[in-house]
Formats: sequence, C-alpha cells, structure tokens
Amino acid sequence: MSSVKEVFKISFQLLAQQTDNVIKDFLRLTKDFMDNGPNSSLYNKAAEKLQIDEDKIISIVKSICLMCVQSCKHKLTDLEIKESLTEYGFNETKLDMIILFFENQKPYLLDILSSSALVFPHFKELEWRFETDMGSRSLLHQTVPVVTLKLDLEKKGISESLFLQTNPLNLVHIKDTLEAALKQNQSQWIRKIRRKLK
Repeated sequence: MSSVKEVFKISFQLLAQQTDNVIKDFLRLTKDFMDNGPNSSLYNKAAEKLQIDEDKIISIVKSICLMCVQSCKHKLTDLEIKESLTEYGFNETKLDMIILFFENQKPYLLDILSSSALVFPHFKELEWRFETDMGSRSLLHQTVPVVTLKLDLEKKGISESLFLQTNPLNLVHIKDTLEAALKQNQSQWIRKIRRKLK
C-alpha cells in the first residue's frame, strides 16, 4: 500500500503533464469535491474524457484538496507553495492557475479549519498550599503531608479552577516529568520539526 506522500507525488507529477484546460477541469472537480463531497459520475465522465483511470482522477482531486488544506494549516505563502510544486514539473502558467484556485478557496478552508480546531484550556495561574496533621490520637504513625494545588485555566475567555491534592512524592514525579518534557521540547529533533512546519 502506497503512503500518502507517494500518492501525492504521483498525482502531482501526472497533473503537471496535463494541458492547461485539463488542469482547469481538475480544479473544477476539486471545487465540486470541496463543496459537495465525492461524485463518482463526474469522475467517471472525466476518466472517459481524459482517458485516465478513475482512481487516478480521484487521487489527483484529493491531492489538490490535501495541498490546499495543509497550505492553510501551515500558513504557507504563494511563493512557498510554488516552490514546493515546482519539483513536480509544473510550468509558471500551471502554477499560477493552482495558486489562484488556492487563493479563492483559502477563506472557505480557513473558516472550516478554525471552526473544527480543538480549543484547549490555557494555563492562567497556580496557587498551592502545604497541609499536614501534626498529630492526633488516631494518627499513631508518621503523617504524610498533602499539597493542595489550585490551577486556574482559561478557555475561550472563560476561567475555570481545578483543585488537585497530591503527596510530595507524586509532586516531585510531576515536576520531573514536566522538566523532561521541557528538555525534549528544546531538543534538536523538535527544533527541526518546528522549522519544517513554519
């Protein structure tokens, strides 16, 4: 089974070999796919007209959609999109057609991406208190201190408070885990990923 990257590459190499009018047809098919979902009768007619396998037609349409969505997600400029598509053999005219299509679809895609994006709560403030019972008749053994944490989070302008209780041993474990995550976040591997996504 081919990976998404391989299918994307094969689809765009095939698209680059087509005439300008055929590329316009593919962009119209992609627009219809974005608006109405898959339409097998349209793909069948296009396959007969272009003498290309129907699966390849569907693959090209989905690859154009994927390119548009990923370009919106990563906020790529027109120049960056052109540079990434040039390697597949597109000439300047074909690239301009694809960029114009992308620019027309961009507001629609950004609207969908923003409405479907998960919104996670953001850290606002942390308060803590150290508690322990010094002694009582029922506590004959050594007491274990308790740390109470009040974590204030904010999501879509609404504040929420969470109260957590833990013992010092678990608190040290949480601290160590968070420190390890911070160190990993500053590693070369993560920096490379960040650079690729910008």
